Amino acid sequence: MIRIDKYNEEITCIQTATEHDANVIMWVYAYHIDNALLDAGCANALDELKKYGSSNQIEQIYVTHPHEDHCGGLSAFSKDGTAFAHPSAFDILTNPPDLADFFKYVWGQPEAIDNVEEIPDRFSIGDLEFQTIDISGHYQNMLGFYEENRGWLFSADAVPLPSRKYIGMPEENVPRMIVTMERLLELDITILFDGHRGPITNPQEHIKKRVDYLKETQHKALGLHEQGKSIDEIITELGFEGPWYLELTKERFGIDFFVNSLINDVP
Repeated sequence: MIRIDKYNEEITCIQTATEHDANVIMWVYAYHIDNALLDAGCANALDELKKYGSSNQIEQIYVTHPHEDHCGGLSAFSKDGTAFAHPSAFDILTNPPDLADFFKYVWGQPEAIDNVEEIPDRFSIGDLEFQTIDISGHYQNMLGFYEENRGWLFSADAVPLPSRKYIGMPEENVPRMIVTMERLLELDITILFDGHRGPITNPQEHIKKRVDYLKETQHKALGLHEQGKSIDEIITELGFEGPWYLELTKERFGIDFFVNSLINDVP
């Protein structure tokens, strides 16, 4: 499903998701500015995205990272527009891995695109001037797009969706995530354009709440680790319990990934 909301004169929010029992599972945001998209939504909304593309001129699509919820709609626009991404994402975008059934249901299976180019350090969309910045942590080589004159940061998944994150992915580096968010707090950000929550108008408060929680949780986890506790024992001590769907992710998500990263990863 798709929902289109005009945020201001320059930005249109494109929300895509899968509907289950008349409820949206999780919205993911792409942002349309002038003739460009920042991310492309999920493949389960591909037909609606193609319809949107047929009535809107999309010439560039800038991809923050190659997770299927953010790049799954890319094939709806890539025949008429140019896709840009970090070089490490090229192979995934042109040869997408076959997803587990759970993720096909939630987001959809991305289609391959024929060509992708490297995102430049700076690029223009209309009158807006963007810097490409490193926002790694959730994904290695994840990129954000910062419009310094407006104080706009398009941050994808750099800032965790929940305020109290406790589930991780194998590729996530949580200490790096913390460092990235601390660096974002040093920028003059007026609006954080999040990949799942949409525009956030209190970015400093929003980011700092997550930084403080993760640093406190890391301190507790390291303390328990120094006492000789195992990962499973630390999970129990911290009171983390997984949601019902965790087993369906086929070990792509796990509480153990999160705790292990807090203890063993370096920024």
